[in-house]
Amino acid sequence: MNPRDIIRRDHDSRDGEDPLRVLVDTASLNEQLADGNDAAQRVLDYAANREFEFIRSPDTPRHEELECIPPYTFETAENGARVVRSDDDGQQRTTSFSYLFGYQERAIRRTTARVFSDDVDAYATEVEDVTERELATVRQVFVHAALNHRDEGHLFITNRTVLLTNRRWFEAHFPGGQLNIMSLGEAVEYLGLYIRYREQFYASPNLTVGMFGWYWHLFRALVPRYHVEADAVDDYLRGFSIRFQNLLIAVDEIGYQYFQEPDNRTQLNVQYHFDNAISLITGVFDTLALKTAEKYAIDDIRKEFISLSNNRGRDFLNEVREVNTDLRDHIAAHMAYINLIYVLRPLVVHRGGYQDSLLEDADQGWTAGVIPLDRFNEADRDAFERYYREIDDDPLPYDPLTEWGLYQADWADAGYIEPYHFMKAAVKTLIQFANAYLQLLGYPDFIEQRREDDEGATFIDTCDRIRQTGLTGFYQVFP
Repeated sequence: MNPRDIIRRDHDSRDGEDPLRVLVDTASLNEQLADGNDAAQRVLDYAANREFEFIRSPDTPRHEELECIPPYTFETAENGARVVRSDDDGQQRTTSFSYLFGYQERAIRRTTARVFSDDVDAYATEVEDVTERELATVRQVFVHAALNHRDEGHLFITNRTVLLTNRRWFEAHFPGGQLNIMSLGEAVEYLGLYIRYREQFYASPNLTVGMFGWYWHLFRALVPRYHVEADAVDDYLRGFSIRFQNLLIAVDEIGYQYFQEPDNRTQLNVQYHFDNAISLITGVFDTLALKTAEKYAIDDIRKEFISLSNNRGRDFLNEVREVNTDLRDHIAAHMAYINLIYVLRPLVVHRGGYQDSLLEDADQGWTAGVIPLDRFNEADRDAFERYYREIDDDPLPYDPLTEWGLYQADWADAGYIEPYHFMKAAVKTLIQFANAYLQLLGYPDFIEQRREDDEGATFIDTCDRIRQTGLTGFYQVFP
């Protein structure tokens, strides 16, 4: 979604003193729950959490997770004005409210015709043809606008394509203002950032584990083939774990900046954490390479040439092929990704960082801090483009970015990298790469091993909670 200054809303609030209001689209979530959508379940698991105040649209709920959330309703005041209200039903942490609903039904009908029309230039002729279902769908946006009028940080969560595709149009035109319409996947990610920004670290809706506990257990849940080796001579895997945890912290820190109004402060913070994250990823590569050399007694190559990069570590990788063909094939399958990260490393380590810039797309109504690719020298830009083209990347459905943060899907029109999306994609790939790498080195799943041995019940329970209900942007890559 479009970055804006929402995560800092009442940022001094702690312990649910001023919970974030979340309006959910009942009909949409009915469908998603029926389809087994993991993101829908994760979001609704937090409906009773003290950090949030959930309400829903008045459609009939078909699932227990929605039944316990109070709906909003319309009433007509004595003076004829319409009021939208909701009452605390005693089951949720939800306060009663009543707001004037000043939008005329005719205006809502015209807006509905506009967003559902196949011909936006001729939608005025279709005003009387809109269905009650279409009208109810768009009316939710106007209700949210009324509820969000005094505090622009609240959310509206839906998986309806028509609402998500038009979310910036609603803000720029009618009902106007900041609406913060999110998909379920975006909401899982944002709600997690929101509570961690407030120093609340929930492994599950009712269990807080502190900052160290969150990042330690998140790392272990994402990379379960990591093992603590207390008696290792060179504890490369300990270095691997420290770098990985710090990397997860860096991604959150970049996320906090993404959801704030871009300015010099956010740009400096993003640059610091992005530069650090690139170094951490290459550090993870290095520790895996060194652990491999140790395991297979590859001791005839100088340490600085023990690398997963085929540019620097060619002799080392040739020896890896001799002792573990599957591992060498795994590295080769990810070589474009590895080299892409190594292209960025000299820029952040030796050349003073990437220098963030502000990109404003007036047509899309979208603004963000970005890395201009023209800041790269010609050789680095050519190398980045060459390796990027070998990576699977797709346009995001509702924003002018790809999953890897490239602005516009067409390389010729790209020119910019959005740091938060780029780093999320890079770390998702690293999670899958590293876990499979450790498996090929012979490490079993530590969590399942402990479960079978009936040991470490608290540790296993916390990891399981994070996997099942944790609010993290990496929920889709849990093994």
